[in-house]
Amino acid sequence: MSDANFENLVEVCRAATFVPGGREASLTLATQELLDALSACLADDREYGILMADGDPDQLVLGSTVQLIIGDPRTGFGVVADSLQDLIASPKFRVSEPRNYFLIDKKFSKSDAAIPDNVVCYRRVLQFVSLLRKSAAYLDVDAGTLVFVHGGKYELPVNYSVDDLIRLDGATLDKLVSFVGDDTHNEQKLAIVEESVRSIASAYERSARFSGMLAQLSDLSSKINDGYRLFVASFSYDKVRDALEAAKVDYAAKIHKVFSDIQNQILGIPVATIVVATQMKAADKIGYEFWVNSAVLIGCWVFVMLMVFLLMNQLHTLGVLATEIHRQRDQISMQYKDIADRFKDVFEFLGRRLRLQKFALGSVGGVLIVGFLLAHVVYFKLTVPAETWLKSLLSCYFSA
Repeated sequence: MSDANFENLVEVCRAATFVPGGREASLTLATQELLDALSACLADDREYGILMADGDPDQLVLGSTVQLIIGDPRTGFGVVADSLQDLIASPKFRVSEPRNYFLIDKKFSKSDAAIPDNVVCYRRVLQFVSLLRKSAAYLDVDAGTLVFVHGGKYELPVNYSVDDLIRLDGATLDKLVSFVGDDTHNEQKLAIVEESVRSIASAYERSARFSGMLAQLSDLSSKINDGYRLFVASFSYDKVRDALEAAKVDYAAKIHKVFSDIQNQILGIPVATIVVATQMKAADKIGYEFWVNSAVLIGCWVFVMLMVFLLMNQLHTLGVLATEIHRQRDQISMQYKDIADRFKDVFEFLGRRLRLQKFALGSVGGVLIVGFLLAHVVYFKLTVPAETWLKSLLSCYFSA
């Protein structure tokens, strides 16, 4: 029969006055709709489970009061329960809500808009069971038992009472239910749920595992969140590691390029030194040799100035690269502080490369200075007029 037919039973049960603790009830047929609903129920007592304690079902009179015995309707049709505790006494109704049911103590039908607090909690627990069902190997609905198989067979009977529902931490349970969605990490999340559930529930006896877990939802939530953070850290590590290794190669190439870009000019330093040494001639007086030596020395000055500018530019480039590498390191430390130490080797390698290149450029500068000084020594030794002027200038300076 349809759900609309179950409304006949709901209308009768809602209007009836029950004997405390029993299924006997009195019903005043105040309206024609109520009389028609009762007539439909009495016409098929096997479907609806309602009998008259006395009187003739075919002689119902509007406004009269009848005595009824309200039993259980056919299971496939719906459920009439004394209370929610009576409803969840059935294992299968602890894991799934009946299609149709009526709670006598709350005068509540499943289709009612106003929902009692304990029914709200009941439905939250059913959502939680649905989550666990996804992570379990299977759910034995008739026995009301979840079965997990990873790490060995593990049974979790879904046993709980209305008292457990009253004490339920609804907010935490809602967060747990929303933990698993349709994202790419769905399978990993379900594995984390299973592992966490087994860890919490194993502290209790088999029959008390589920109710004990409901009492420790905050611990379960923390364990699941910790497990997911570890997974995300591991996932992020592989991804970030790959990105950093690529950046490492790129930065190393840029650092190497700082030196390789000027290697031709660097090789020109010893050549320039040889040119200075061979082009200068002895000059006792101001003449052709004097002007040749002076021109060579001026060329030496020009070369040295250009090399200084070039070295300063390359050092500045290294400084920019160092700043960018430090920025990357700080960014990794902030975004992935739990695993940042695992990337220290990448930045230590780049730091060593930076220091080596700075040392190499400094060494080039040192060689350049030595060559520059040697050029002056040769110039003044070979060019007597210049040497005389230098001695005269120094004597005037020091005598002053």
